[in-house]
This record gives sequence, C-alpha cells and structure tokens, in this order.
Amino acid sequence: MARTPRLTRSPARELRLGVKLRVIYADTDQMGVVYHGTYARYLEAARVEFMRDAGQTYADVEAAGYALPLTDLQISYLSPARYDDILSVMVGVVEIGYARLILGYHVLVAPGDRKGLGQPLTIAFAETCHCCIARADGRPARFPGPLRAALANLAPEGDD
Repeated sequence: MARTPRLTRSPARELRLGVKLRVIYADTDQMGVVYHGTYARYLEAARVEFMRDAGQTYADVEAAGYALPLTDLQISYLSPARYDDILSVMVGVVEIGYARLILGYHVLVAPGDRKGLGQPLTIAFAETCHCCIARADGRPARFPGPLRAALANLAPEGDD
C-alpha cells in the first residue's frame, strides 16, 4: 500500500491570509487540543474568505450554475492547537486546471496569539482538491470565466 507523503511545508508557493479565528472550547477534544476533524471546517472558512478576497464568492459560483465539491483532503498535523489559540489559516493556489483546483494551506499560531509564544508555531499543512461541476447534471465543467480569471491571478506562473 502506497503511503501519502507527509506535508512538511505548504504545497502553495504564495500564501495569503484566509482567516484568523479563535479556537473555542467546542473545537477541542478530551485531551484539550483541537479535534482533528475540526480542521476541515477551518480550511473551508479560509477557502471561502480567500475566494471572496479574489473577487468571487461561493454564492456567485452557485448562482452561475456551478459548484466546487471537495474531492481530496490531505492534512499533516505538526503541533496541537489548543483552546483559546488564535489560528491564522494561510491559503494559496497550487494548481488550476480545466475543472480542477488544488489549494495549499498553512495553519499557524502567530507570536502573541498564544500566551508565551515568541515565534510562529506551525500547527498543520494541508491541501484540498476541488472539481468544478455543473450543478444541473453534476458533471465536471470548465471553470466559469470570472472565477477562473480570479484564481489564475493567484496561481503560480504557468498554471493554467
């Protein structure tokens, strides 16, 4: 069985702040750290804001007749996030193709966002893959022009 390599850095070359959020008690498990499944919500929150900052919202995409379902998710947890931490979730485009979008993430706690923390603490690196589909029939579809242009502007050179 092939093992997926552990992410030791963000797959995206250029990252932007997607969202800053405070860990609430409900996000933690019995050990007092953020439950692993919660990170998918954090990534989604960052992705939504990243797209909004690029000039496109999920509501715009859906109104145009498209959807961007998640097809793959990879997370490498490097350090635990704890209750009351303020997490910065950085996002960047790894690749954009005909109907596929790959985003990279860096989840961290910045100095001052955890008591006694003097340097940035990497919590996790992640990657999500999304397929652009037509909502009418659920089939893969080419990214609509405005969304493609907005995301292509954030992609590394040569990724279109």
